[in-house]
Amino acid sequence: MQKNSMADPDNRGEALSRRSRTLRKAEAHSQGDTAYAELRRRIIHCELAPGERFTEAQLASETGIGKTPIREALTRLIQEGLVGSIPGHGYEVTPITLGDVHDLFSFRRIVESAAAQLAAGHLVATDLRRLDALSAAQYSLDETESEERYLRANYTFHATIADASGNRRLARAVRQALDESERLLHLSAPLSTRSEEIAREHKELVDALIAGDAETARRMASAHITESQRLVVDALMTSPSLLAVHIVPPKSLRSIEREG
Repeated sequence: MQKNSMADPDNRGEALSRRSRTLRKAEAHSQGDTAYAELRRRIIHCELAPGERFTEAQLASETGIGKTPIREALTRLIQEGLVGSIPGHGYEVTPITLGDVHDLFSFRRIVESAAAQLAAGHLVATDLRRLDALSAAQYSLDETESEERYLRANYTFHATIADASGNRRLARAVRQALDESERLLHLSAPLSTRSEEIAREHKELVDALIAGDAETARRMASAHITESQRLVVDALMTSPSLLAVHIVPPKSLRSIEREG
Protein backbone atom coordinates (compact mmCIF):
# COMPACT_ATOMS: atom_id res chain seq x y z
CA MET A 1 0.00 0.00 0.00
CA GLN A 2 1.31 3.49 -0.90
CA LYS A 3 2.13 5.71 2.06
CA ASN A 4 0.31 8.97 2.56
CA SER A 5 3.02 11.63 2.51
CA MET A 6 0.88 13.94 4.66
CA ALA A 7 0.65 11.25 7.35
CA ASP A 8 4.31 10.22 7.15
CA PRO A 9 6.54 12.59 9.18
CA ASP A 10 9.63 11.65 7.16
CA ASN A 11 7.98 12.39 3.82
CA ARG A 12 6.42 15.57 5.16
CA GLY A 13 9.80 16.72 6.46
CA GLU A 14 11.46 15.99 3.11
CA ALA A 15 8.76 17.93 1.24
CA LEU A 16 9.21 20.93 3.54
CA SER A 17 12.96 20.74 3.10
CA ARG A 18 12.60 20.73 -0.73
CA ARG A 19 10.23 23.67 -0.55
CA SER A 20 12.65 25.57 1.68
CA ARG A 21 15.54 24.92 -0.72
CA THR A 22 13.40 26.08 -3.65
CA LEU A 23 12.49 29.30 -1.84
CA ARG A 24 16.13 29.97 -0.94
CA LYS A 25 17.18 29.48 -4.55
CA ALA A 26 14.43 31.81 -5.77
CA GLU A 27 15.43 34.44 -3.21
CA ALA A 28 19.11 34.15 -4.17
CA HIS A 29 18.22 34.46 -7.86
CA SER A 30 16.12 37.55 -7.11
CA GLN A 31 18.98 39.13 -5.13
CA GLY A 32 21.38 38.35 -7.98
CA ASP A 33 19.08 40.10 -10.46
CA THR A 34 18.77 43.08 -8.11
CA ALA A 35 22.55 43.28 -7.72
CA TYR A 36 23.07 43.01 -11.48
CA ALA A 37 20.55 45.76 -12.26
CA GLU A 38 22.04 48.12 -9.67
CA LEU A 39 25.69 47.56 -10.65
CA ARG A 40 24.94 47.81 -14.36
CA ARG A 41 23.08 51.07 -13.78
CA ARG A 42 26.03 52.49 -11.85
CA ILE A 43 28.46 51.51 -14.61
CA ILE A 44 26.29 52.80 -17.46
CA HIS A 45 25.78 56.12 -15.66
CA CYS A 46 29.50 56.24 -14.75
CA GLU A 47 28.81 56.33 -11.03
CA LEU A 48 31.37 53.55 -11.22
CA ALA A 49 33.76 55.31 -13.57
CA PRO A 50 35.72 53.69 -16.42
CA GLY A 51 38.89 52.20 -14.94
CA GLU A 52 37.62 52.35 -11.34
CA ARG A 53 38.65 49.41 -9.17
CA PHE A 54 36.58 47.83 -6.40
CA THR A 55 36.04 44.64 -4.42
CA GLU A 56 33.03 42.45 -3.72
CA ALA A 57 33.16 43.49 -0.05
CA GLN A 58 33.13 47.16 -1.02
CA LEU A 59 30.08 46.75 -3.26
CA ALA A 60 28.28 44.62 -0.68
CA SER A 61 28.85 47.32 1.93
CA GLU A 62 27.69 50.14 -0.37
CA THR A 63 24.56 48.38 -1.67
CA GLY A 64 23.55 46.29 1.33
CA ILE A 65 23.41 43.22 -0.93
CA GLY A 66 25.23 40.02 0.05
CA LYS A 67 28.56 39.00 -1.46
CA THR A 68 27.13 35.94 -3.23
CA PRO A 69 24.58 37.85 -5.38
CA ILE A 70 27.20 40.57 -5.93
CA ARG A 71 29.60 37.91 -7.23
CA GLU A 72 26.91 36.48 -9.53
CA ALA A 73 26.15 39.97 -10.87
CA LEU A 74 29.83 40.65 -11.53
CA THR A 75 30.10 37.37 -13.45
CA ARG A 76 27.31 38.56 -15.76
CA LEU A 77 28.90 42.00 -16.16
CA ILE A 78 32.25 40.40 -17.03
CA GLN A 79 30.49 38.39 -19.75
CA GLU A 80 29.02 41.64 -21.10
CA GLY A 81 32.45 43.26 -21.16
CA LEU A 82 31.56 45.98 -18.66
CA VAL A 83 33.79 44.65 -15.88
CA GLY A 84 37.17 42.92 -15.75
CA SER A 85 38.58 40.68 -13.03
CA ILE A 86 41.96 41.55 -11.51
CA PRO A 87 43.32 38.40 -9.79
CA GLY A 88 44.13 39.19 -6.18
CA HIS A 89 42.92 42.79 -6.47
CA GLY A 90 39.19 42.60 -7.12
CA TYR A 91 37.58 44.05 -10.22
CA GLU A 92 37.81 46.99 -12.61
CA VAL A 93 35.20 48.83 -14.65
CA THR A 94 36.27 48.29 -18.26
CA PRO A 95 38.12 51.42 -19.47
CA ILE A 96 36.97 53.24 -22.60
CA THR A 97 39.35 53.45 -25.54
CA LEU A 98 38.97 55.43 -28.72
CA GLY A 99 39.70 52.19 -30.55
CA ASP A 100 36.64 50.63 -28.92
CA VAL A 101 34.53 53.64 -29.95
CA HIS A 102 35.77 53.35 -33.53
CA ASP A 103 35.12 49.60 -33.71
CA LEU A 104 31.65 49.86 -32.18
CA PHE A 105 30.41 52.69 -34.39
CA SER A 106 31.92 51.09 -37.49
CA PHE A 107 29.92 47.97 -36.66
CA ARG A 108 26.79 50.04 -36.07
CA ARG A 109 27.19 51.69 -39.48
CA ILE A 110 27.28 48.26 -41.12
CA VAL A 111 24.34 46.63 -39.34
CA GLU A 112 22.04 49.64 -38.93
CA SER A 113 22.52 50.82 -42.50
CA ALA A 114 21.60 47.34 -43.71
CA ALA A 115 18.59 47.24 -41.39
CA ALA A 116 17.31 50.62 -42.62
CA GLN A 117 17.75 49.53 -46.24
CA LEU A 118 15.73 46.36 -45.65
CA ALA A 119 13.07 48.14 -43.60
CA ALA A 120 12.32 50.82 -46.19
CA GLY A 121 8.78 50.40 -47.48
CA HIS A 122 8.05 47.50 -45.12
CA LEU A 123 7.04 49.24 -41.90
CA VAL A 124 3.42 48.89 -40.84
CA ALA A 125 1.35 51.93 -39.90
CA THR A 126 1.77 51.27 -36.16
CA ASP A 127 5.56 51.26 -36.47
CA LEU A 128 5.56 54.42 -38.58
CA ARG A 129 3.46 56.30 -36.04
CA ARG A 130 5.74 55.08 -33.29
CA LEU A 131 8.89 56.14 -35.17
CA ASP A 132 7.39 59.53 -35.93
CA ALA A 133 6.75 60.13 -32.23
CA LEU A 134 10.17 58.82 -31.18
CA SER A 135 11.98 60.92 -33.76
CA ALA A 136 10.73 64.08 -32.03
CA ALA A 137 12.43 63.18 -28.73
CA GLN A 138 14.77 65.85 -27.37
CA TYR A 139 16.36 66.60 -24.02
CA SER A 140 17.55 69.46 -21.88
CA LEU A 141 21.20 69.55 -20.81
CA ASP A 142 20.23 70.59 -17.28
CA GLU A 143 17.52 67.97 -16.79
CA THR A 144 18.70 64.43 -16.06
CA GLU A 145 15.25 62.88 -16.40
CA SER A 146 14.77 64.28 -19.89
CA GLU A 147 18.16 62.82 -20.87
CA GLU A 148 17.03 59.40 -19.62
CA ARG A 149 13.78 59.64 -21.59
CA TYR A 150 15.65 60.72 -24.70
CA LEU A 151 18.15 57.86 -24.55
CA ARG A 152 15.35 55.32 -24.08
CA ALA A 153 13.50 56.83 -27.06
CA ASN A 154 16.69 56.77 -29.13
CA TYR A 155 17.23 53.06 -28.35
CA THR A 156 13.63 52.21 -29.23
CA PHE A 157 13.82 54.23 -32.46
CA HIS A 158 16.82 52.31 -33.79
CA ALA A 159 15.59 48.95 -32.47
CA THR A 160 12.18 49.42 -34.15
CA ILE A 161 13.82 49.99 -37.53
CA ALA A 162 16.02 46.93 -37.00
CA ASP A 163 12.98 44.77 -36.16
CA ALA A 164 11.24 46.00 -39.32
CA SER A 165 14.15 44.69 -41.43
CA GLY A 166 12.59 41.24 -41.17
CA ASN A 167 15.99 39.70 -40.36
CA ARG A 168 16.07 38.48 -36.77
CA ARG A 169 19.84 37.97 -36.66
CA LEU A 170 20.42 41.46 -37.97
CA ALA A 171 17.94 42.93 -35.47
CA ARG A 172 19.69 41.06 -32.65
CA ALA A 173 23.07 42.43 -33.76
CA VAL A 174 21.67 45.99 -33.80
CA ARG A 175 20.25 45.62 -30.30
CA GLN A 176 23.56 44.26 -29.00
CA ALA A 177 25.42 47.22 -30.52
CA LEU A 178 22.90 49.63 -29.01
CA ASP A 179 23.40 48.03 -25.61
CA GLU A 180 27.15 48.44 -25.94
CA SER A 181 26.69 52.10 -26.96
CA GLU A 182 24.65 52.94 -23.87
CA ARG A 183 27.54 53.93 -21.60
CA LEU A 184 29.13 56.08 -24.33
CA LEU A 185 25.88 57.93 -24.95
CA HIS A 186 25.42 58.56 -21.23
CA LEU A 187 28.94 60.00 -21.14
CA SER A 188 28.47 62.29 -24.12
CA ALA A 189 24.80 63.33 -23.90
CA PRO A 190 25.30 65.94 -21.13
CA LEU A 191 27.89 67.67 -23.36
CA SER A 192 25.86 67.67 -26.55
CA THR A 193 23.89 70.53 -28.07
CA ARG A 194 22.77 68.43 -31.06
CA SER A 195 19.39 67.40 -29.67
CA GLU A 196 17.40 69.30 -32.31
CA GLU A 197 19.76 68.24 -35.10
CA ILE A 198 19.47 64.56 -34.13
CA ALA A 199 15.67 64.89 -34.07
CA ARG A 200 15.79 66.27 -37.61
CA GLU A 201 18.06 63.42 -38.78
CA HIS A 202 15.63 60.89 -37.30
CA LYS A 203 12.67 62.58 -38.99
CA GLU A 204 14.42 62.56 -42.39
CA LEU A 205 15.21 58.87 -41.97
CA VAL A 206 11.56 58.15 -41.16
CA ASP A 207 10.52 60.03 -44.30
CA ALA A 208 12.85 57.85 -46.40
CA LEU A 209 11.45 54.71 -44.79
CA ILE A 210 7.87 55.83 -45.49
CA ALA A 211 8.77 56.59 -49.13
CA GLY A 212 10.30 53.13 -49.49
CA ASP A 213 13.59 54.73 -50.62
CA ALA A 214 15.98 51.99 -49.50
CA GLU A 215 19.18 53.63 -50.75
CA THR A 216 18.44 56.97 -49.11
CA ALA A 217 17.47 55.22 -45.86
CA ARG A 218 20.76 53.28 -45.91
CA ARG A 219 22.80 56.41 -46.61
CA MET A 220 21.04 58.49 -43.98
CA ALA A 221 21.40 55.80 -41.32
CA SER A 222 25.13 55.61 -42.03
CA ALA A 223 25.57 59.40 -41.91
CA HIS A 224 23.60 59.63 -38.66
CA ILE A 225 25.80 57.06 -36.95
CA THR A 226 28.96 58.75 -38.23
CA GLU A 227 27.80 62.01 -36.64
CA SER A 228 26.97 60.16 -33.41
CA GLN A 229 30.50 58.75 -33.36
CA ARG A 230 31.97 62.22 -33.86
CA LEU A 231 29.84 63.51 -31.00
CA VAL A 232 31.08 60.79 -28.65
CA VAL A 233 34.73 61.22 -29.65
CA ASP A 234 34.55 65.00 -29.31
CA ALA A 235 33.01 64.63 -25.86
CA LEU A 236 35.70 62.20 -24.74
CA MET A 237 38.52 64.37 -26.08
CA THR A 238 37.36 67.78 -24.86
CA SER A 239 35.84 67.25 -21.42
CA PRO A 240 38.30 67.45 -18.49
CA SER A 241 35.88 65.50 -16.29
CA LEU A 242 35.68 62.66 -18.82
CA LEU A 243 39.39 62.63 -19.51
CA ALA A 244 39.87 62.18 -15.78
CA VAL A 245 37.97 58.87 -15.75
CA HIS A 246 40.58 56.75 -17.45
CA ILE A 247 39.82 57.02 -21.16
CA VAL A 248 42.61 55.24 -23.00
CA PRO A 249 43.50 56.53 -26.50
CA PRO A 250 45.45 53.79 -28.34
CA LYS A 251 45.06 55.67 -31.63
CA SER A 252 44.97 59.34 -32.49
CA LEU A 253 41.63 60.90 -33.38
CA ARG A 254 43.00 61.79 -36.78
CA SER A 255 43.93 58.17 -37.56
CA ILE A 256 40.47 57.00 -36.50
CA GLU A 257 38.83 59.54 -38.80
CA ARG A 258 41.05 58.45 -41.69
CA GLU A 259 40.09 54.80 -41.15
CA GLY A 260 36.37 55.72 -40.91
